[in-house]
Amino acid sequence: MDDNLLEIPRLFTSIAEVMACLIYILPQKKRYSGIEFYFFFTIWAGVIFLVQFISGELSIAFWIPGMLTAMACMYLYIRSLCVVSGYDAGFLFIRAFILAEFAAALEWQIYYYIIYLGAPNSWWLAVVVMIIIYVPIFLVVYFIDAKKVFSDRRLGISLKELINVLIIGMVTFMINNINFVVDNPFTIKTLRANLLYIRTLVDFCGLLILYAFGEQRREMYLHYELTAINDILHKHYDQYQSSRDSIELINRKHHDLKHQIAQIRKETDPQKREEYLEEIDHAMTVYESQYDTGNTVVDTILSGKSLYCNEHNINLSCVVDGRLVDFMMVMDICSIFGNALDNCIESVLKIANPKERIIRVAVFSRNEFLMMRFENYYEEDIEFSDGLPITTKTDRKYHGYGIKSIKKTIEAYKGNIAISTNNNWFVMKILIPLPGEEKSE
Repeated sequence: MDDNLLEIPRLFTSIAEVMACLIYILPQKKRYSGIEFYFFFTIWAGVIFLVQFISGELSIAFWIPGMLTAMACMYLYIRSLCVVSGYDAGFLFIRAFILAEFAAALEWQIYYYIIYLGAPNSWWLAVVVMIIIYVPIFLVVYFIDAKKVFSDRRLGISLKELINVLIIGMVTFMINNINFVVDNPFTIKTLRANLLYIRTLVDFCGLLILYAFGEQRREMYLHYELTAINDILHKHYDQYQSSRDSIELINRKHHDLKHQIAQIRKETDPQKREEYLEEIDHAMTVYESQYDTGNTVVDTILSGKSLYCNEHNINLSCVVDGRLVDFMMVMDICSIFGNALDNCIESVLKIANPKERIIRVAVFSRNEFLMMRFENYYEEDIEFSDGLPITTKTDRKYHGYGIKSIKKTIEAYKGNIAISTNNNWFVMKILIPLPGEEKSE
């Protein structure tokens, strides 16, 4: 057997690198679309082919600089075509690079074995083996890994996580290419064809470690997200309980003061006293529970938020049929109304002009569906990511979890949510099918 066959052709390596980058690029949000995307995709693929070709023509002394250049091209390939951060692009690059190394090593090991069995050394045979090996490998990784990486959120890789992934990738690469890193004739003469097996095995192990790392990180993130959503859910339920107690107390005080004012009016007639009492009576209406929607939970939440809005010069307008949400659990009602109104209030508080601090809430039925609509006026630009507005808070710990909590709640009732902006109005629409009893009405 010719020892030159132990080295994987640069053409096959570059094809593996381009395909590996491609499967991680396809599921992501692209910087370009249409013909423009395919143009830059082709240009970068050509750059990788060219770098690998030039590296293959140089002496072994240039092997390390050549590989570093190829790796940099793969990183820039992903970074330039996808809307991702530098850390996220680095994470995807390492996964793509180790995948490409594994696919190329496995393909060439199988081809080497076919030649060992007596088949003639032929480029056509090598190409056929490459297609047979590459296609299933990249399809499997695409569906079980690449599509899941950004399935429902930004990746958000931290510097520490990127360093860990880089260490895994670099150690894997150096071990399976030790004969290139260190010019050791003993390694070549003693191991010979076993080098291909070792490279394939090491790359496969590195691939499994990266996959396990990603899955563990994903599970931890989902656990954290679920905990955060449940914390928000319980927070709004606790707020409901507190608001209910406070409003009951205010209503009792309001009732008592009504009687006191009535008695004072009977005892004296002076004009100034009458005007003074009128002002007191008008001021007290602010603290009266103003809502009677037909659902006590909705009444309590709207009344509590109304008190806050009155204190901060916010115009809260509600047209709500609370009876339509009677089929929902109390905690779910708290989650939807509490989170939606909190988002609206947070947005309008940024508006300097009190006359433009406007929130509108509507709950009604149409075509056997429960319709909820929460609207607020806004001035600042709103950016969206994955269909959700990007927070402007300096503390991003609970970024998007309020709306995610709403989404999780309505999905339990087979509903859906749509968020849009139009002429400085932020609009959140919720659609939930009414249960059987409501449909018959």
